[in-house]
Amino acid sequence: MKIAGIYLAAGPGSRMRAPKVPFKLSPEVKLGSIALSELERCSLDPLVVVVRADDNLEWLPPANEPSTRRTETCLTAHLGLSFSMRCGLNAILPMQPDAVVVAISDQAFITASLVSRLKDTYVRNPGLDYVASTNEGMNMPPALFSRRMFTVLQGLDGDKGAAEIMHSSEYKGVVLEPDPARLFMDAGSRFDFGDIRKEWSLRGES
Repeated sequence: MKIAGIYLAAGPGSRMRAPKVPFKLSPEVKLGSIALSELERCSLDPLVVVVRADDNLEWLPPANEPSTRRTETCLTAHLGLSFSMRCGLNAILPMQPDAVVVAISDQAFITASLVSRLKDTYVRNPGLDYVASTNEGMNMPPALFSRRMFTVLQGLDGDKGAAEIMHSSEYKGVVLEPDPARLFMDAGSRFDFGDIRKEWSLRGES
């Protein structure tokens, strides 16, 4: 079974007044690099990183060897998350994957173990439309979507994520048992980013 990955890293960071991926958690570590490095350990083929047209890509970590990673420039990313999603889907469709894992670039504590759980659940249950993560009752990325859902995902508009799909009784999915809440911390604001930096520093000291 072939499972692709889409890493959404093209957001303009409007609430932060700057793109978030190059923000530093430490002198050596940039926010956007962390979850991407974890995804690269998960045998996603291909792994498409959706980026802005003006991104210098200096935040990208070195690619694994051999690597299935590629970048896809999204000229319409400023119009909303759904446009980045569409760019990523258009990039993976020619490879005809059976499913795709979608992750966002500002979740610093997502692990390869979590992504592997998404994949393993789907491989054991290929009739599912999606497999999602959950935090405090909310379905969260990263999430896996079967090939049957690609057209539905392409039909999203503006900044709408896939939450509406996962709340619909029309589709069959599984939501995994909660992981530690910090896995789902995201840098939605500068205050949130400050919390992530604190958590990151504590992890480094532990």
